[in-house]
Amino acid sequence: MFDNEGVQAICYPDTADDEEIDGLLNRYVKGLYILDPFYIANRENPQSGFFHLLDIAPTHFLETEYYHLYFEQFVSVDEVQYNVQLDSEKTLCLSMGSKSHFTQEHIVIFDLVKPWVLALMKQRIAFDTQEEKSSHPQQWQDKILELAPQLTGREIDVLKLALSGFSNSEIAGKLSVSPETVKVHRRNFYGKLNIKSQSELFAYFFRSTIT
Repeated sequence: MFDNEGVQAICYPDTADDEEIDGLLNRYVKGLYILDPFYIANRENPQSGFFHLLDIAPTHFLETEYYHLYFEQFVSVDEVQYNVQLDSEKTLCLSMGSKSHFTQEHIVIFDLVKPWVLALMKQRIAFDTQEEKSSHPQQWQDKILELAPQLTGREIDVLKLALSGFSNSEIAGKLSVSPETVKVHRRNFYGKLNIKSQSELFAYFFRSTIT
């Protein structure tokens, strides 16, 4: 389940092994979710529906930290997701990964059965409302709060999208500014954080999550 404060793992597939569950709880839930294209797209525009990774991922998704540290190992090659918007903040999600790319025929079938899947998800959540939310501290959120007096609101917006692997031009499109403006914001917060690269930015926020 997605909300503005983080994510909650409600259930796992029967085929999930201990390593996959550990990856979900100790990598994804503890912080890497903020880099997930599905989470980013949902927080930007919360809505029910069916979504395919190809339609929402950054252009250079295969080069992102999220891909190398989580997706490649625990999701594999492709992913689709059904979302049910529960209220203004919470979204119930059903994600399905694949070891090969989904074909257009697969996507058509997924979309065709969407009404039934969403109805079943709404029915299922009625039995899971008492699930506890993860108690793991969201270290990246704490660090952003610590940086609030140091960075401008727009610098924080650019920082979050940069962490997720979006290029300067993609960030510019999302924020309705020019790529040059994005470069200026990126240069400013790099200087304030005393870092020089994307990898250093990632390590600044997520080192404790992946060690």
